Amino acid sequence: MVADASGEAGAVVEPDDVVPRLEHLLHKVSLHRKVRHVVLGVAPIDGSWEWSDAAGEANPDGTPMAPDTPWFLASVTKLYIASVVLRLHEQGLIDLDEPIPAYLPDGLKTGLHVRDGVDRTAQITVNHLLAHATGLPDCLVEHREGEQGLVDEIEAGDLAFTFEQAVERIRSLTPHFPPADLTGGRSKVRYSDTNYQLLMVIAEQAGGRSMSELHRALLFEPLGLRHTWFPGTPPLGQVGRPATSWLGDWPLHNRPMALRSLGDLFSTTGDVLKFGRSLFTGRVFADRITGQLMYRRFNRFGFPRSVASIASPAWPIEYGLGMMRFAPSRPMAMGRRLPSLLGHTGSTASWLWYSPPLGLLLAGTADQATKAALPFRAVPMALHGLHH
Repeated sequence: MVADASGEAGAVVEPDDVVPRLEHLLHKVSLHRKVRHVVLGVAPIDGSWEWSDAAGEANPDGTPMAPDTPWFLASVTKLYIASVVLRLHEQGLIDLDEPIPAYLPDGLKTGLHVRDGVDRTAQITVNHLLAHATGLPDCLVEHREGEQGLVDEIEAGDLAFTFEQAVERIRSLTPHFPPADLTGGRSKVRYSDTNYQLLMVIAEQAGGRSMSELHRALLFEPLGLRHTWFPGTPPLGQVGRPATSWLGDWPLHNRPMALRSLGDLFSTTGDVLKFGRSLFTGRVFADRITGQLMYRRFNRFGFPRSVASIASPAWPIEYGLGMMRFAPSRPMAMGRRLPSLLGHTGSTASWLWYSPPLGLLLAGTADQATKAALPFRAVPMALHGLHH
């Protein structure tokens, strides 16, 4: 018996129960249009066994996708960023309830959130950022009429950018709502990459080191993540060439400066499962209660009502502090009752999920941005009917 993320004990699902389902899922996803490759991995929370497999071509030169081929985590990285921030919180370097100007350089202390003529930047706390409760526009995809978003510019050509440069876009846009009240019942939340770009700046300012150095010291080294790294920095161990991520027919691998600016990680399926096991058993933190902050309170995203929000996580996904919770409704699941999942997904159809009812960790990617909804559809359906 092992403790799951809710603090309850659950029996371990045997590989014979789940592996055939995932082999079927692997084959099914590999047949999707524009999916060049897919990799899947699964392990129980107690680490008693592990399985992974892959299909397709990792790169345009025909290199086969293997179970240990590294891949782009995209926004699965938010779990790692939140973990770094909470580790710094444990060290007394970040107060989650502190307004963010206390941790920002002078050029970012004001003017980030101006709505109806009122600057509410000083009302935003670190907790607001972690929970996507700021109302701030997304610096990557939102833009003024007649202009291009940052992602569109990256698609047109490799582009290095600083967050200070991205801030100019934010200051030209109207926030969607004032910073939400996080002390009452349900709080208004809206997914925005701006929140986590700000968290990286705050972590660097409070921790006195670059984000790559903080990840290495607080996560990679203590957890033995030897095959996880930031673009432009070497991993602790030897790794092969990463698989190519795709946006339709457009490969992302030829945008190295942009990938480095985004700050998202590369890793292997085995390392992602290892991180997930450490996260959901509380071993990432000095005190496991710190980790429980991530899933203590969830708020549900609203329905997407604009072009910019359609591609972002929305209803019925819920968000805690750096963590998603997804429990498909019966109508969405065609009348089936599917297990709830904790974790995060990325825009390239990447995921790290943990199923508390089943005690299972699942990681993988299809590396295709046009299939971003796949982790919410295919993975839960593959777990239907599993019991302890």
